[in-house]
Amino acid sequence: MELIKRAIRKTVKLKDLKFDHSNPNQMSSKEEEALGKSLERFGYVYEIVVDKKTMIVADGAHRLKDLLKKGVKEEEVKLLDFKDDAERRLFRQITKKVQGTHSEELDAEEYKKILANSEIEMQGLVESLATSEQEILNCINQINKEDPEKAAAKVDQLYQHTVTCPFCKRTFEKKKEWMCRHLAEGQ
Repeated sequence: MELIKRAIRKTVKLKDLKFDHSNPNQMSSKEEEALGKSLERFGYVYEIVVDKKTMIVADGAHRLKDLLKKGVKEEEVKLLDFKDDAERRLFRQITKKVQGTHSEELDAEEYKKILANSEIEMQGLVESLATSEQEILNCINQINKEDPEKAAAKVDQLYQHTVTCPFCKRTFEKKKEWMCRHLAEGQ
């Protein structure tokens, strides 16, 4: 009995691959755009995984869609010999769900390092992660347990657009104005 299944790497014609239209992993157009930009920036790091017998994509349908959209005709994929359709579906579930959980505190620290030490500005980070500016700011601010004015000053160094107070929901155009009574009182 083989303990570890080995995938076979093979260059295939992309038109020969089949999509599983019941794939529960759906992407918004914003997420598809972010994936496309990521693939352009970093390349196809993760190969598409395909059922060797049926040629149905088990993992990488969104990457395949992006390749087809760009006119790519052939690409190297990983062919796996699944026992049956249920095993292919189990593989898909595992690859999408067993990935660990992000720590908000470590995410916030990472966002700050990315913004402070690279050419990427807030808008680039937002587009890369297919998220909102507000979600990134909320993440950064949640870990700032310090004086609200100091926290606002730190965020001000990272970002120069509007922000919404998480307490009163007022939107402020400039960071200098980002001190409603909720933040001033430290709520």
